[in-house]
Amino acid sequence: MLISADGIVLRQRKIANNKRMIVVFTRQYGKISAGTSINEKSRNRSALALRPFTLAEYDIFKGRESYSINSASVKKSYYSIGEDLKRFMAASRFLVYLDKVLPDEEPMPQLYDLAVDFMEAASQTSSSADTLLFAFIVKSFRMLGVMPEMTCCVNCGRSAESFGYDAQMRIPGRLKLFSVTGGGIICEDCANADKRESGALIYRPSFDIIEVFRFFLSRPLKTFEKVSLKKDVSEQILNILAEYTSLYLGVDILGKDDEMEVYNGN
Repeated sequence: MLISADGIVLRQRKIANNKRMIVVFTRQYGKISAGTSINEKSRNRSALALRPFTLAEYDIFKGRESYSINSASVKKSYYSIGEDLKRFMAASRFLVYLDKVLPDEEPMPQLYDLAVDFMEAASQTSSSADTLLFAFIVKSFRMLGVMPEMTCCVNCGRSAESFGYDAQMRIPGRLKLFSVTGGGIICEDCANADKRESGALIYRPSFDIIEVFRFFLSRPLKTFEKVSLKKDVSEQILNILAEYTSLYLGVDILGKDDEMEVYNGN
């Protein structure tokens, strides 16, 4: 059966008989692996569509147990991503992240559209590409079903407001902590209990983590083309997201900074 799908290449590898196996995230069919005999080094339109940071339309033969790309045409190339090292590194991590978190052959059109928005923004960003990547990852949590709890303490369930949190004034009250193992914000009393009983991984950020997550979630990715977080805030968010994605998605693409303060109950 012949099918047509819009998609972006996540990765590829050489296989036998001068063929390649291409992993493509398509809007219509989700993540699929397809063989192809198209020569990537040629200058035709099909070859260009096999390269990273390209949005393309693929003509695919779908067999009983496999896919094969017959031809492809580029719809848009985000070649400028490769012209800046920071943009390239952030976008490369983005591709690896998608490849690892996406299930095979399960359409996720909302996440696909968000991925296209990321490439568009990454090709235009004049600020911190890492901030754009963090925003994409946080937005993806909701679509992947692993969104952390940011409205109340994950242990006792008391709302942020009941602990004196004022979102408008950005006063966090006693909810200053984020529990990776608990899956969200945690109050001081519960954090102390967790540290004594289970050695939970809890961070005390120097910023209002509720406000930062809400900002990531409420703004389109285009917003982050010109947004750059302070260095210390960026490093702390990186560490929290690195631990969180590792625990809940089994993905390790960010690494972490050893200088990030881990809460020890003191």
